[in-house]
Parts: sequence; structure tokens; C-alpha cells
Amino acid sequence: MSKQKLSKKDATSAFPVVYPLSAGIDVGAGQHYVSVPAHLTDTPTRVFSTHTKGLTELADWLVSLGITTVAMESTGIYWLTVYDILVERNIEVCLANARYVRNVPGRKTDVKDSQWLQQLHSVGLLHRSFIPNEQIRVLRTYLRLRHQQVIAKGQAINRIEKSLQQMNIKLRQVISKIDTQVGMGIVRAIAAGEYHPTQLAEEHYNYRMKSSKEELARALEGNYRAEYLFTLKQALRSWDFAHSELVLCEEEIERILQNWEKDSEELEDISSKSFVSKQKKKKVRQNEYRFDVRSYLKEILGVDMTKVEGLSENTVLDIVGEVGTDLSKWKTAKHFCSWLGLAPSPQISGGKVLKQFRKKMQSRATQAFRTAASTLHSSKTHLGKIYRKLAITKGSQVAVKTVARKLATLFYTLITQ
Repeated sequence: MSKQKLSKKDATSAFPVVYPLSAGIDVGAGQHYVSVPAHLTDTPTRVFSTHTKGLTELADWLVSLGITTVAMESTGIYWLTVYDILVERNIEVCLANARYVRNVPGRKTDVKDSQWLQQLHSVGLLHRSFIPNEQIRVLRTYLRLRHQQVIAKGQAINRIEKSLQQMNIKLRQVISKIDTQVGMGIVRAIAAGEYHPTQLAEEHYNYRMKSSKEELARALEGNYRAEYLFTLKQALRSWDFAHSELVLCEEEIERILQNWEKDSEELEDISSKSFVSKQKKKKVRQNEYRFDVRSYLKEILGVDMTKVEGLSENTVLDIVGEVGTDLSKWKTAKHFCSWLGLAPSPQISGGKVLKQFRKKMQSRATQAFRTAASTLHSSKTHLGKIYRKLAITKGSQVAVKTVARKLATLFYTLITQ
């Protein structure tokens, strides 16, 4: 083909329109800019407010034009309400990762941004982000809230320890943790006005402690100043509040697990229904659930995933809350590991590996697999041997990522097969 024919050829012919009735939305905190194909209306780009009335008008306008699919970026949490109202109107939503769209040139305003999203989506150049079903999203909300409450409890304990150190009470040197039965009993007694070290040691000493009763009494001799006592009481009230909220959150999580695979109408009323909790018979460790998560997970997944070394019930529940139970959206385990950011991504040129890129993933599922892999450093299993070998030769970061990828492969295989 000559150069003249090449120059006359339409460059856009290589990009056939895949979604003719598509729209693009530039999501914002105060306004949403929506663009549709120019042949559908005289005003192909409109602005809507982010209030509920504005979102309703946005959805009604798209439905009146016959729009079947919409593309928008995952901007913070502002896309959630837009996504929900569009799904209710049976409009397919393509949630694009902002990292894949930000490098497209020619976008300087919100209007052009929405137009670019519409054009790219119409020719099928935007990849969809994974969004779990409604039931998983409800569970994920409670799991993330519980994670924040665990962090709040830890922060309160740190403030309690600081107050004790300011009063020169060396409680941390005679007991392993403050948030134990002995530790919290002593802290509550001090907050209630009991300052005599010998009496505190007599009332709260436990025979399992490695330190003697005299050592405990000597550690409780301190300077009980008013300002330090006030900060101790404040931190103790913060811990009690976070603990009570954590218990309520775990009750809601158990309700969801007990009513798994119910209809959406039944899910809305599970909070008002009474249920019989599967309380653990053994002693609950720190940051563990107070009910038997393992039995619920076995019923939901059809396999006891906690038998895999490194995957505890907390870790498996966090992963299920992020990726769900239906892994058919990923064709193979390699696709699943690539989505998690655990697969290698080398830069190859001329048949040679020039550089190994490391994706910066903020997925909670990825973090859960990494945490599970890091616990295998002293395991006697096959994965533990792989971890130690890689940690010696290539470093702990490579070891954690490699073992996490193997755990993700095991997770995918056990659920799908």
C-alpha cells in the first residue's frame, strides 16, 4: 500500500465501536460531569449535583437516552452512591482504575475527562475493576470496620502504657501484655483510686505469672500524679468503648455468616432477627473472633481452608470479604495472582529481562496473603522451607511475595476445584 493510501485511511477504523450506547462520568465530590454520544442529544455533556436528587436526575437522564453501559473512575468513595443507583436502573457500570486512565493525554478539564472516558469505553479500551456482589460488599464493610476498631484498641493500650510509664509504674516489665486479665484488673483498680502496691499485688496476682508477688508489688510503686491519672482514665474509657463496639461489630458479622446465601430482602432484616451464636469453647486469643468462624467458613466455602498452613480463620475471612466465594471471574490461578499483584512483572526487551517491576498494591486481600506468608518463617512445612531458602538467598521481601503467591494459588485451587 502506497503512502498516499495510508494517509487517506481513517485512523479510527482500527477501533470499531463496541458500546454505541455508552456514557462517561467524571466523579467528583461536589459535581458529576456526564458525557454521552453526540448523536443522542443536543447537550451531550451535562453536570449533576452529588445530592440524592441530582443522582436521581442523572440516572433518569441516562435511562431516557437508552444508555446501557457507563464508565467512571474509582475516585475515592464518591463512586459508590453513583454505582448503586445506576445498578438499580439495570445500567452496566465499568469502574476503571484511575491509574490506567490518568496518562491519557488531552484531558485538562472535567468535561474533557468525562468525554475521554466515554470515547475510550465506547471502543472497549477500559478494563473493568473487580466489584464483588452485594452480599460480599456488606460483609466487607463490617470486616473493615472491625479492623479499624482493633487498631483503636491498640492505640488506647499504647496510651495506657504511656500513662503508666509517666507514673513510673513498671507493670509492663512483670507481665507480658497490658490487655490481659491481670493487667486490665490492675489498671482499673488504679483508675478507681487504689494506689497501695502491696494490696494491688495481693488482689490481682496470678500463679501463672513468672514474676513473684513481691516483684509485682515493687513494680506498682509509682508517682500517682493527678494529670497522669486523668490521662489513664481517658485511655481506659477509650479502650472500653472500642472493645464494646468491636463486640457489636462481631455480632453483625456472625449474623451475616449465619444467614449466608439469603435473598437481598432477607439480608436487610437480619439485624432484627435473633440468632444462636456459635461461641468458641476454648479461650479466645487477642484480636480473634469470639465465635467459631471456622465452621461458618467451612459451610460457605465447602472446604476447611484453615488446614492450609499459614491461613488462619481471621485471614481466610478477610480474603473472602474482599474477593468473595465465586472466583470464576479469574480464568486461572495465574490471573488471580496477577490481579493480587503477586505475579512477577518483568520488563523484557530483546529476549532479556531488563527490570523487575513491583506493583504497589493496596488490596486488603494481598495484604492478607502477605501476612499469612510471613508467619511461615519458622514452619516445618514445605512452604516454610521455601520461605527460609529464599530469605537467605534473595531476601525476606522476595520470600514473602513468593510464598504469598503460592498461598493464593492454593486458595484459588481449593475453592474452584
